[in-house]
Amino acid sequence: MLNKQSKANLEEVESLELKSRFMQQNINVDINQTLPVLCEECSGKYFDQTLLIRKASGLLTGQSKPSYIPIPVFACKSCGHVNGDFLPKEISSLDDE
Repeated sequence: MLNKQSKANLEEVESLELKSRFMQQNINVDINQTLPVLCEECSGKYFDQTLLIRKASGLLTGQSKPSYIPIPVFACKSCGHVNGDFLPKEISSLDDE
């Protein structure tokens, strides 16, 4: 049985997975009504999809080994920077701690 903290972590992971699926949906919008996205560091305009990996202790997940949580993000093809807008807010707030 999961303790309170494990349940909260599991809910956070499920929330991130749901947001990730939502971001991957195709949206029917006229391209002329959109704005370009540029890298915050180098103003590059091309991005690669990559993974940010978070590690969850086995104590939190109820497993005997740590679990790894992949979070899809976009990194600038030129410099590798990940814009803050590309990070889930839960991950962005961890950088402030």
